[in-house]
Amino acid sequence: MKLIDPMDFSNDPLLSNIQGNILKGHGRDYTTHIFLQFQKGKEKTASAWIGIYLAEKVTSFKKQLWERERFKRNRVPGGIFTGLFLTAAGYAYLGMPEVDTKLDDKAFLDGMKKRLPITCDPDPKDWEQGFRKEAHAMILLADDNVARMELAAREIVELSEGFATVVAVEYGNVIRNENGDGIEHFGYVDGISQPLFLKDEVDEWMKFHNADPKAPKDHPSSPKFDPTADTDLVLVKDPYTDEPDSFGSYFVFRKLEQNVKGFKEAEEDLELGELGGAYLVGRFEDGSPVVLTDDEGLIGAGNYNNFNYGNTPQAVVASASRCPYFAHIRKTNPRDNKIPDGKRVLPVMARRGIPFGQRDKKTAIAPCKEEFPEKGVGLLFMSYQRSIEDQFEVIQHNMANNPDFPNPIPGAPGTGVDAIIGQLKDQHPAKHEYQFPAHYGKPALTARLPFTQFVTMKGGEYFFTPSIPFLRSLKPSSANH
Repeated sequence: MKLIDPMDFSNDPLLSNIQGNILKGHGRDYTTHIFLQFQKGKEKTASAWIGIYLAEKVTSFKKQLWERERFKRNRVPGGIFTGLFLTAAGYAYLGMPEVDTKLDDKAFLDGMKKRLPITCDPDPKDWEQGFRKEAHAMILLADDNVARMELAAREIVELSEGFATVVAVEYGNVIRNENGDGIEHFGYVDGISQPLFLKDEVDEWMKFHNADPKAPKDHPSSPKFDPTADTDLVLVKDPYTDEPDSFGSYFVFRKLEQNVKGFKEAEEDLELGELGGAYLVGRFEDGSPVVLTDDEGLIGAGNYNNFNYGNTPQAVVASASRCPYFAHIRKTNPRDNKIPDGKRVLPVMARRGIPFGQRDKKTAIAPCKEEFPEKGVGLLFMSYQRSIEDQFEVIQHNMANNPDFPNPIPGAPGTGVDAIIGQLKDQHPAKHEYQFPAHYGKPALTARLPFTQFVTMKGGEYFFTPSIPFLRSLKPSSANH
């Protein structure tokens, strides 16, 4: 599998032409997401604004890597990060021909609102008001300097007033535990397991985990999990430019609200101690994988990712006594990338989520249950993929929402939907029952214990991330001289 070496100059055209954040997260702590609906009759103005103004603001992957290297060497923080995403309706508005054949992912063409039979999302009438409206574009701003980000957002809104309507604005902010690791609002370290596209990142991963990819499979230093990924996992040739090495990526945005108080109370009601939450998530709060340990505190837990659930059906079944099949990270990423019979490759995607909303109490302090928020906080889920239909929707529909996945024992009862993001049709919130390991590492199971869904999808949309040469091509011909 070919990895990108940023120091190889032959990669320079690719790095210059694709937007940042696709192959590596932008790394900023604060984000602003501006959703725009362009106005009828203003098509030429909107197109020119993108080509003249936004095309020069959008952060290329080359610039992102240049800023990363500068920070590593001299600790100079990067500047504001800018990204631009278009819906199928946005491409049609801009007059792009044959959208349904050139960008032929059916999920993208339909839009998220029409995909309820697949995702089991709530009815759009129950979404937040801004997401009920049609969006043509989303602009992502990210920065560690909040004031600078706010000024940039204000400038975009003011400059677009004559031809676009802002239908929604969302704000993201990283939250961290006492170890400095990024977490989500339930308190668990998030974003550990990601596909890696850069050679230096894979080398660092192997060094951190004391793993040797060249070691024989049965050697102790042989990696238990392979994080390497080909760019084909997320990149699609941009059909609206002839410039070589110009790629884009399909992009999913979902606002997922978390009822922290309800989750923590239900977690406590399981009467399984810290193992209860670890069984639901697949990791302890500090990131320690429950399949490896019955207690948190694994050294390097917030970055530890060298494990799997077994390479044989017998091992897969045995691992369920330590990490149930319904655990969130096991449902959505079985890790060996195959179902237990080894026949079908399962999808993965590049996730780039960030929390939203503020908690009144520091996450390092354990407040009483009444101090946990019930609404207004959650995760702005984002992902890049080559196909929304074949990646995100397969993960949500066939894996997270499927009570029979994974099930290595033919004819055995289903193990339940994903305990965190699993959804059932017309049930919001859905009520589930699960059988947990009665004793860690032993086959005996508890009685079926109830657990309600505490994550609610509040709205979102499907986008395509255009290449930078396409964005520049929208500049009026007279402006090129």
